[in-house]
Amino acid sequence: MPPLPDSLPGLSDDYTSQFFANDVVTKPDDVLFRGRVLRCWADEDGGPPPLPPGEEMHPLDRPLKRGEVGISNLSNGELQIVPESTLRLYQREFIKGDVVKRSLTSPESAVVIDIKSEVRLEHVLSKEKVEGWVEYRKMQNSLLFDARDRVVYDEWIGTVEEVFEEGLVESQIGICYRLAEMGGLLEPGRLAADVIPKDMPHAEMSNPLPPFANPEVDRVVAVNPIVVYVTWNAINQQLPISEQDKHPEPKQYWFGEDVKKLTHFDALQSQPPVIGSTVRFRDPDDERRYAVKPTLHLGGLKKVTSLNIVESRSRLTLRWQTGKETEEWATDLVPYRNVDDYETWPGEHLIWRGDNGERRHAVAQTFDPHQRVAELLFMDTNEKQIVPALELDPGGRNNTTTYGVGFGMQVLLCANNGSSPPEVPVLGQSELPIKNMWSRHELAKLAEEFVVDPSKFGYFKPEGDRNKVDWWGEVVQLNLDGSVDVELPNKEKRKVAIQNMFLLNEPHGEDMLGDEPHQVGEGDDWEMEGTTENGFEVGSDASWETMSVDGDGGQSNWDEPQVVDIDIDGSDIGLDEDEDEDARDARGVELVVGAAQPPTSPPRASSPALPDDIPEAGPSTLPNGHDSSKTVHHVNGIEDDDDEHWQRFEMLEEAPEDHWYIREPRLSAASKTYHSRLQREHRALMSSLPENILVRTYEDRTDLMRVLIIGPEGTPYTDAPFVFDIYLNPTKFPQEPPTVHFHSHTNGHGRCNPNLYEDGKVCLSILGTWSGDKSESWNPSKSSLLQVFVSISGLVLVRSPYHCEPAFAKLEGTKEGKVNSRLYSEKAYVLSRSFVRTALERPPIGLEAELRHFYLTKGRLQSVIDHARRLIDKGEAVSNGAGEDTIEEENAEMWNADAMGSLTMGAIISLKVSGVVVNGRSERC
Repeated sequence: MPPLPDSLPGLSDDYTSQFFANDVVTKPDDVLFRGRVLRCWADEDGGPPPLPPGEEMHPLDRPLKRGEVGISNLSNGELQIVPESTLRLYQREFIKGDVVKRSLTSPESAVVIDIKSEVRLEHVLSKEKVEGWVEYRKMQNSLLFDARDRVVYDEWIGTVEEVFEEGLVESQIGICYRLAEMGGLLEPGRLAADVIPKDMPHAEMSNPLPPFANPEVDRVVAVNPIVVYVTWNAINQQLPISEQDKHPEPKQYWFGEDVKKLTHFDALQSQPPVIGSTVRFRDPDDERRYAVKPTLHLGGLKKVTSLNIVESRSRLTLRWQTGKETEEWATDLVPYRNVDDYETWPGEHLIWRGDNGERRHAVAQTFDPHQRVAELLFMDTNEKQIVPALELDPGGRNNTTTYGVGFGMQVLLCANNGSSPPEVPVLGQSELPIKNMWSRHELAKLAEEFVVDPSKFGYFKPEGDRNKVDWWGEVVQLNLDGSVDVELPNKEKRKVAIQNMFLLNEPHGEDMLGDEPHQVGEGDDWEMEGTTENGFEVGSDASWETMSVDGDGGQSNWDEPQVVDIDIDGSDIGLDEDEDEDARDARGVELVVGAAQPPTSPPRASSPALPDDIPEAGPSTLPNGHDSSKTVHHVNGIEDDDDEHWQRFEMLEEAPEDHWYIREPRLSAASKTYHSRLQREHRALMSSLPENILVRTYEDRTDLMRVLIIGPEGTPYTDAPFVFDIYLNPTKFPQEPPTVHFHSHTNGHGRCNPNLYEDGKVCLSILGTWSGDKSESWNPSKSSLLQVFVSISGLVLVRSPYHCEPAFAKLEGTKEGKVNSRLYSEKAYVLSRSFVRTALERPPIGLEAELRHFYLTKGRLQSVIDHARRLIDKGEAVSNGAGEDTIEEENAEMWNADAMGSLTMGAIISLKVSGVVVNGRSERC
């Protein structure tokens, strides 16, 4: 058992975090307290970066212990780290398209397809409360323009990036003055002191506040947009290309009467209600119905009806993977953020991947999260079929290809998007950092002009007709026949095919819940970036205007996908004719070999350091406290008297043609240091290799090696062959680590390990393919090839490979981690079985005899078959209701002695489809 992470005392070994980022919490002993969760232990990979010398630690900067969260007090902005046990959940919100569970340990999940939110409100100034709960859909932003709002002009749709605003502030003597600001801090009801930079004395401002101003008391009563900065995302895709040329991209800065030409779409309803945000009723009739009492200002000329959200609750309409739809409170659910690569939900478009490389477009009908099978509607034949989860490619999670669309997504309608279904192209531009900085400078210059001459700008409202925008909308339904319902701005709904839409690029690529509203209070610094050409600093006193107002103014050649039957009688195996009968009896599986896919984000695995003299390989320290002596076991069937057939180190005459690096140029003029180091490495490998690792070197290419590692017992990789090709650059080795390529055979069904990519990348700190701790990196004087090979065997091919992913390493032992780890290990087991078949059907050159000896002569193939049969029988017993209690108890412990519990039906089908022999005959589902 790995050592527990740094935890609060008294926590159980399998404690799982209770809160998530953006949760609003309260305290049992202080029911009026409201705090927002900013940091969670489970979400962080290590603590915050070290502070510069002399800088004080921020209240939230220290690393969290398990059982702690970092929160912000919503009433005063105070930041603190507190135990989760002292908090209670008050509000948890989601957006459409989010995936949720009833608990992190439940296998069942659902997608949010609709949200009904209600809010409690109070007047921003008088604090008079509105009676009862109010439907959130009746509200709109109190600001006319806000960041993330959409605007349309001349067949273009854009996103509001920033707004330069003017705020009307009422003093205690009833006279108003104006503040101009572009930091997003102006809101009705906010104190002037919360808007003005705290480190700027009022007397030093270029436009100082009037003498009667008291920022600590004076409040903003109105906010008017002066300049609106827009990023234009895309043009109407229903226009012919010839027509699109007639509509150039509009300008970015809008002010004066030009603002009236815009059509404006408030983004409030696409975000969850947030405590403290400022809203107002859309319909004046609702305002009267709920008896909102406005406050009057400027002698009755100015009326304020803005309201603060003080409480919210939401009921979610959920579509579960089984197809059932329910309505439940948001606080009864948890976000499911560690979605695996194969899960899907009804109505989603995906690709079905066959073992022969076949790929077909399908729509999910149901998904069984317990048995890991899905019912698909194949779009080419309109037929339905049950398939295992490992054959699903939902897209979009671990690759850049987006399949279909999701609930709540914004889409542009078109005649044909030109892509092959299920791909849906993403259209639209977003701000690049350099361009955004330049744009802020330009906006700042306009702000400066306003300070000098306000009359040049004026204040106007957008007057565009929303009902005329019929080419853009929101996805509100995914139908099981593959069609999609899109709601237009005028509330009209259209049923369209995915070929008739583009995904509209989100301007920042951020989750709506990722940006919380600014909470003003202690510890808040008013700061803006950038300066203009004339030295005007954005957010400085030059952006302010104050005045008194008294009126309303590639893969190797043995990676090709093939299939071979390995039958009980030994026919069709393609081995030597003089093979002995005992070897022929030790067979019976058909497995599948795979093609390569692009890599995803790199995982991390540490590497144990060896001393300078490179002793024999021994136990190594593994991630999370594992001991390799407990993970890397002897390989059954390989004994001392087998050395003749199991040479751990051997030098062959010629490098094989199928070596991944065979085309690397030969460098005969290698340095003396290289040759000396190579001899030293060879001596260590000859004397110290574990018995599950074979190394082949070559007389004609001393820069190449091939390594065979047999999966250690007690892991999902037991008895599976893992082949690695090594390149030692004579001009760089040993100053730089070797280059390693992994021969994957998963047929595009995913990685069998977080550190072993389908394209051959091996992710290890010692190889320089992961930026781990400096002590784990390659050290020319201490590191060795032996260390690299032992690291792969002991640190990568482990009992619980799920936790090799750095984000999930800390979850080992938790309830959530156990559930996810079990599913990952099942995948690793099924995929690695294909490696056995590939090694027998197309053995890597130079290792043919050893593989035949191991699997056939020594009977390990029969062991692989028998083990698969036992797991299949056990899994089928569970699906038939027999022995369920016993197996559930075993699965609660997650692993038995051979690292595998019972298999899900999806895994069983995958093994059968790939030809596992069951009861003496090859069955295919």
